[in-house]
Amino acid sequence: MQVVTPKVVLEPGKPRRVWVNFPLSGEVAEVYLQLKERGIVHSTRDAFAQGLRCLQERVTELDLKSAQLRASKRLEEEL
Repeated sequence: MQVVTPKVVLEPGKPRRVWVNFPLSGEVAEVYLQLKERGIVHSTRDAFAQGLRCLQERVTELDLKSAQLRASKRLEEEL
């Protein structure tokens, strides 16, 4: 399997851009095609962006739950 490193483009005064070019295969390809057929994603770029946003949301939720658990344990120790 070839590892492809995204190309990052930095231009002063503009948002960073990342160029990603890779094939999809197997289960991931099937999921993409199903979502495209249903009209949930419109392109590979759209699917990639939605996937990253979803992943970020899940990670943020896990971070919040972890912080709540630590705060709860700290509160129990203080009581």
